[in-house]
Amino acid sequence: MRQLFFIFLALFFITGCSFYPNFAFMGKPNYHYSNVESKLKSIAYEWRKTPYVLGGNTKRGADCSAFTQKALLEFNAKIPRTTVTQLNSGIRVSKSHLKAGDLVFFRTGRGPNGMHVGIYTSKGNFIHLSSRGGAREANLSNSYWKSRYIGARRYIR
Repeated sequence: MRQLFFIFLALFFITGCSFYPNFAFMGKPNYHYSNVESKLKSIAYEWRKTPYVLGGNTKRGADCSAFTQKALLEFNAKIPRTTVTQLNSGIRVSKSHLKAGDLVFFRTGRGPNGMHVGIYTSKGNFIHLSSRGGAREANLSNSYWKSRYIGARRYIR
């Protein structure tokens, strides 16, 4: 009976990965990715279990702008703390010229300013600290994100 329990538990965790879509990409750096993209995906992997806490700024609990601030600090880019100040700083980038490391901004209607921020990786994908908890990957062409996209800023040159 005990062996069955452990087999069931193992199967649960193996198949349970689908609950957190697209985490397979966030493992160790892959030679297909640029250095920036690879490092961003490793950072996202480190933050995969971080609960979303408004105003928080550690891996024990953080919000989206703290995640972007801490991630870009890994590239020696010091950026403002809040989503609004991050959007109002940096170099404006058009959606068609996004590069790995650019911040992407959305008007979600949630939180004190109704905004959300993530970090572009490549091929229309970005990583962000989800309000459901943990760093996740999403795509700009997803209907939710596409309709809420408001702009991008570059801090890494």
